Amino acid sequence: MHSPQSKLEALAHNPPQLQGGGWCSLDLRDSRHAWLVIGFGDNRLAMSAAYLSVPYPSGLRRLLLREPDLEAVIVDRIPAGLLKEAAAADVAILDKDGYGRVVTSRLVYVAPAPPGTALPSRSSSSPFAPKASRLVRTLLVAPGNRWRLSMLADTAEVDPGNAHRVLANLMERGLVERDEDEYLVADPGSLLEAWAESTTRPHEQLSLPVSGDLADELRVILPVLDHKAVVSGEFAAERLAPYLPAQTALVHCWDRTAWERLGRDITPRYVPEGIALGGRLVVDLADEGVARFGVSDDDIPLVHPVQAYVDLFTAPGRGREAGEHLRHELIRF
Repeated sequence: MHSPQSKLEALAHNPPQLQGGGWCSLDLRDSRHAWLVIGFGDNRLAMSAAYLSVPYPSGLRRLLLREPDLEAVIVDRIPAGLLKEAAAADVAILDKDGYGRVVTSRLVYVAPAPPGTALPSRSSSSPFAPKASRLVRTLLVAPGNRWRLSMLADTAEVDPGNAHRVLANLMERGLVERDEDEYLVADPGSLLEAWAESTTRPHEQLSLPVSGDLADELRVILPVLDHKAVVSGEFAAERLAPYLPAQTALVHCWDRTAWERLGRDITPRYVPEGIALGGRLVVDLADEGVARFGVSDDDIPLVHPVQAYVDLFTAPGRGREAGEHLRHELIRF
């Protein structure tokens, strides 16, 4: 993977192609900075720009704290959250394919990337794949730690060889740094956002509508799952950092036999006729690492706040709002 310097140099030699007949150029100032010039016809605009190697909202905030006079950032790709953050900060943003947002009194250029083009890889080799994410979870639970490979692998319960590959991938993405024999997270917020953005719902899940109290229903479900499960989603957010009453609960189960038994023996009773349904339980099959660093609340096992945030990141409406409140109150990066 290229370094930020070579990326910016490459873009200076082969600038992004703008939509709608516009053009742009990059006049390098140093290894990380350039004058970004955008033009449409006779109208042109020059802005001081920097290359943002970690394209996440936290990364942009950290950059602007260091360089508050920046007018624009250049990135490889623009996740939706980064586009919103740039707009809120009134900073222009442009990716290598010419998509982005530049809104000034002199020139307006808005070209969002087509759906899907800004998404990171979600292959099994991703550092955010279910088992690999054990490393990410461990790093974020103690974001200030400096880890030797053996200690990190042991804590995360991952083979050292796999841990080395995951860490190498995270380093290539600029999300983890290495100082001699120790690994550390330079920007926990960006690592959290990268993980959350890359997470997809498991295909194997059961959705159970319920009309009673979610906690009571969970106390029925968990023994059926042989207690090889942990609770996340809105329910965990409400218990960990009370804000909005939970309407749903996400249950991660890591035992296929127990999960299949739930679907076979218990699910039918969750389809009552003529009852106004008040909530929903979603039970999926997950990697066992999802339960690491969790807590128990009134005998109900809950995931760690970082896992709850990741699970709520793509939730609609109140779920995402509850996740952001949880991040602000307990995660704090």
